[in-house]
This record gives sequence, C-alpha cells and structure tokens, in this order.
Amino acid sequence: MHLRLVLTLLTAAIACNSGSVSAFADGRKSTSIPRFDAAVDKALEYLREDRPGGHGGTGVLVAYALTKCGIPASDPKVAEGLRAAAGRSSGQTYRPISAYDHIYGAGVDAMLLADVDKEAYVNNLQVIANYVQAVQHPDGSWSDTPRNPGDVSMTQYAVLALWACQRAGCQLSPECIERAANYLLKSGNADGGWPYRPGTNLGPGMGRSTHNMTMAGSGALGVCRLMLHGSREKAKPKEQQELAFGALEKVEEEVDPTLVPPAFADHRSAVASGVMDNRVDRAFQWNMRNFAPVSSVEHKIYFYYCIERAAAVGELSDVNGQDWYVVFGDGLLTLQQQDGSFPTHSGKDNGTALAILYYMRSTDQILKSLLGRGQLRADKGNPFGDKKKNKEPTELDLLLASMENIDFSQLDEVDEELADDVVLSVQSIDDPNELVGQIDRLKKLIRHPSADVRRSVFWALGRTGRFSLVPEMLEGLKDPNVDVNVEAEMALRFISRRPNGFGMSLDPLGGLTAADPEEKRLSNATDWRIRSFRNWSQWYYTNRPYEERDRLDQLQAESFIKGDVPGE
Repeated sequence: MHLRLVLTLLTAAIACNSGSVSAFADGRKSTSIPRFDAAVDKALEYLREDRPGGHGGTGVLVAYALTKCGIPASDPKVAEGLRAAAGRSSGQTYRPISAYDHIYGAGVDAMLLADVDKEAYVNNLQVIANYVQAVQHPDGSWSDTPRNPGDVSMTQYAVLALWACQRAGCQLSPECIERAANYLLKSGNADGGWPYRPGTNLGPGMGRSTHNMTMAGSGALGVCRLMLHGSREKAKPKEQQELAFGALEKVEEEVDPTLVPPAFADHRSAVASGVMDNRVDRAFQWNMRNFAPVSSVEHKIYFYYCIERAAAVGELSDVNGQDWYVVFGDGLLTLQQQDGSFPTHSGKDNGTALAILYYMRSTDQILKSLLGRGQLRADKGNPFGDKKKNKEPTELDLLLASMENIDFSQLDEVDEELADDVVLSVQSIDDPNELVGQIDRLKKLIRHPSADVRRSVFWALGRTGRFSLVPEMLEGLKDPNVDVNVEAEMALRFISRRPNGFGMSLDPLGGLTAADPEEKRLSNATDWRIRSFRNWSQWYYTNRPYEERDRLDQLQAESFIKGDVPGE
C-alpha cells in the first residue's frame, strides 16, 4: 500500500484510542484499536501452527511475542521457548544457538526469561549477562565474530539482553553500558541516521543510513540512557518551576512515579544524558525526513519492532500531528498476508512475532512495569503519597540570593566579612545534594575577588560530582592563586573517581615558601598549572560526549598549555 492509502487510514484513526494496551475479558491483552486487535488475532493463529524453528532462536522469539499478548507460561509454545532459553543458559557458560546468532539469541533468551519470571531465572540471566559483557568489542560494539567490526543490529540486541538481565537484578558493569553508548554516539552518520556496520560499506545500505539501523541505534541508545540516567524528565507544571529564593528546588528529593529510575544508583555516568537525548532526536528527524510508514527493505518487519522501542524510550509522541503508533501501525497492516503472517527476510515466524511485539507495545509494557521503582530517599515517605513540601531556605540560600546582582569584576576591594560568610556557609553543608539547586549561583562566585571564596566554591562544586562541571574545574587550574588550583585539582579527582589524579603533587610551589624568590615560586606554580591542566583537559576531551568534541574550548586549552598562563 502506498502513502496515499496510509494517510486515508490515518484519517479514520484520529478518533481511535491508541494509548496503552488494555485487556479482553479472557485476560488476553488488547491493543485498544479494533483493527490492530484483528491483525494480532490472525497473527496468533498463524504462530500456533506447528512449524520448525529457525534463524536466531525463532521459537523463543515467538514465545516472547505470545507472552506480550498475555498468554501464560503454561502455553505449549511459551513453555517450549522457555525450555530452550533456560537450557542454553544453564550451568556456568552460555551456549549460543549458533556462532552468527550468538547475540541475537542471547537477546531474545534474556528478554523471555526476564519478562516471564526474573526471580526463577535470575541465575540463567546472570550467565547471559556475563557472556554478553565478555564478548563486547573494545569500541563498545558487538558483532557476529571478534574479527568483524561491530554492527548496530547486534549492538542493539546486546543492549536489550543486558537491560533484561539488569531488570532481574543481575550484576552488570555500568562501564559496559557506557562503552555501548559511546559507540552509538560515535558510529552514526552525519545525516542523523545509522548504517548497518559503521565505518564500512558492508551490509544493507552499504554504509548509508537505513530505516532499520537508524531506529535500532536510536532504541539502543535510548535504553543506554535509561539505564545510566533514567527516563527523560517530564516538563514540570509552571507553579513547580518557580524559584525559591532565586534557586531551583532540588528535583531528586523523591522518586517520581512517572519516571523510570537509573539502573546504577551509585554510578555517575560520564556520558551526558542530554547528548544521548539530542542524538535520539536527530534519529527521529532522519526518520521523518525519510518518512516511510510502509517498510520496503528486506527485513521489513524488523523496522516496526525497532521503532516501537525507540519511540517508547525516546518518548516520541507525534508524526506530523498523528500518533506514531497509529501511523506506523497502519503501515504495518498493509504487510500482513492472508494467512495472518508478516513475511520478512528471516522468515514468516520471525516477522509475525516482531509485528505482534509492535502492536502489543512490548517496550512500553516493560517501561510501565518499572515506573516509580527507584530507591526512596531517607525519611521522605511514599512517593505516591504525601506531596513534597516547600524547601526551607538555608543560610546559604539567603546569602547567595543577597549577592545575586553583584558584579564582582567591578569591586575594588574584598568585603572580608561577606567573604567569610560565604566560606562558612558553603563549608557547613554536609549533604552535597543541598548544593544542587545553587550550582548556577556558585558558578558565578568563581569570579569573586576573594581567593578563599573561590577555593570554597570549587570545593562545593566538586562535591556535587557532576561531570558537566569539569570545564569550570579546568578554569580553576588556571586561577592565579595556588590554593584555588589545588582545590580544583581535588575536585577533578573526586568527579573523575581518580583519587590520585595523574600522580601529581598537591604542592604547586614544589616546597618553596614566601621566603624564596617570587620568580622561582611563579615558575614552579606555572609549570604545575600547565601539567595539571594538560592532564585533565586531555582526560576531559577524551571522555566528554563525542558530539561536544573539537570545539573552540579545545583550541583555547592548547593556548594555555603553550604558556599563556596567569601569574601567582
């Protein structure tokens, strides 16, 4: 069916409720759209016929699709899939279904086991998690063999496997997820899409962006974002955005029951959430520039399963004013055969299972099961109960508010009493979270004429542990006061979780005192600043999000390293 017919169907769809999946009287889940329910019914009839399994653990994929329809584990097809998935992951080592399909198989095995009974299969899932992490390529990707470069499709299924294992409580390395996120950020094409095997002309598209890989990459990156940072924060009502004494109220006080929390509570990711969000948005933009609700590629149905996930975790809502689920769901309807199947390159059973997963909004079902499950903050009560009370202003709140409009560059002399108040107020904070709402104001104090104030500010900003503050810390290494330099160095060690930094002494003067010649003191301090700045700037430019690299600040950093430094 061509676009004209799809748009005709869209007009009829406007009045339909395309929201979350509901249920029939017999407990089987409904899509809430009658024509989609009819398509699922026909697809289920087709899958219930006896046919041998095939590519990539077809029987497990079919079982997974059935469970998403609400069909119980006792169903023969589901039970058969469970036995196969559990059998490959029993013992100490995962046994892939085939050499090529090792990651695809691990992905569908993990998803089925985790979503049917994660407690019962937690040991199997840990075996799968260990295997998938062990075969990750150094660049963060996965592939069919260690020799071949990574591909976006297998990387997607590896991320899905690890996400399923994480939901079951398995031990995972957050660095593994960060490497995957960085791979996806680096490997996309300039047009916003993804190719099949980045850096080569191998596979579908021959290095060009394709619908399948763009949605696979977007969905995988969205899952990485979800695991590292939780789901995107939703816009707050206007009344909740008002300033309390000029500072935004801290948002982490309670678990928001409408958001999925991060998977690694104690891990601070070096991959910024905003960068991942922007990359996901660019992928959706590519998809709209190349709008094709009726897939025409060889792996036709794979596209719909990928876009369902990408849209769910990336929070895509509309396509040209229409619900994305209806737009692409109507396109998918045109690909269903008379026998109820959805043929695709890897076989009718695989295609039919993937189509059902789209219509049953399989990823959305997972997300709804995770809502509000973060750890409660101490003494904050139930996040579904008492409303959050307004924050009482602290002494630091009031003090910083009183300094809001001061232009420190215009001050001829330091107000020592005010400077002492700032230092004492900042250092009296026991909980770094108390500083969260004051970050912007504290950053302004980096220009304060008092070295003691600047030093306290770097101490406070460093204690937040936020990677996004590294540029400010680098500026602290260029401060003309050596005590400020040391505090900035310590803050960088804290943020980077490198307690010894790069092995440099914390004495920029190299043992010299005020009795030694000023020229020698200045020389030692300058050398120390340059070495410290070189180490940390190189670390930062290597670890910061790929899309923020090669900017003007790196050229300015080179200028500093070459000797354009302030005096002591």
